[in-house]
Amino acid sequence: MKLTSLFYAFVILLSVNRLSAQEAKTDEKKIQEVITMMADPLPSTPNADGSLPVDTNPPKGMAASEILKRAVNFVKIESKKYTKGSGVTTGSKAECVVTFVYKPKELNPTADVQGTITMHLSVDAKEGKYRYTISKINHNAKNAEFSGGDVYSEVPKCGSMKLPNDLWKRIRSEAFKQSAVLAADLKEAMKISSTTPVNSDEW
Repeated sequence: MKLTSLFYAFVILLSVNRLSAQEAKTDEKKIQEVITMMADPLPSTPNADGSLPVDTNPPKGMAASEILKRAVNFVKIESKKYTKGSGVTTGSKAECVVTFVYKPKELNPTADVQGTITMHLSVDAKEGKYRYTISKINHNAKNAEFSGGDVYSEVPKCGSMKLPNDLWKRIRSEAFKQSAVLAADLKEAMKISSTTPVNSDEW
């Protein structure tokens, strides 16, 4: 009897753990993509006739250290579209918080929603590839009473009475457009060698 009871208790615990693990995965609100990076070709000496020699070596993945340096450079690069703050580098990861200014397109919106849309960007570097993650996308109004909060939420933080559904949908749509702008900028910046100077205040 004791063995049977222990067995059932174990099965119940196992199923609870599985459920909680599944919930954690489905609850993750983020945009994520893995990008392959090949090493830059080495400069080659031209042949006697002026032609370039054919490289017969198989292409190599870019070093993780170079990928990380490029990610750090992106965090430092200034942009006219958004600002970056809280830049951190830990191990093989570069992170920052990106802030877009949000202004409603309507002349007289039904709620005082002007403010910012913030998101967290992290770039993990590995040999031959990197993974970027955009998460914690939030709408913050200057007038805190009209802040929508997490854009993945169907109902805004301030409630649908203060922030009508159609306006909240437009804010959310704009936030996801801005996250796509950030992802595109990052991908372009990651093509630039880490030795290229960046326009930052650091020296």
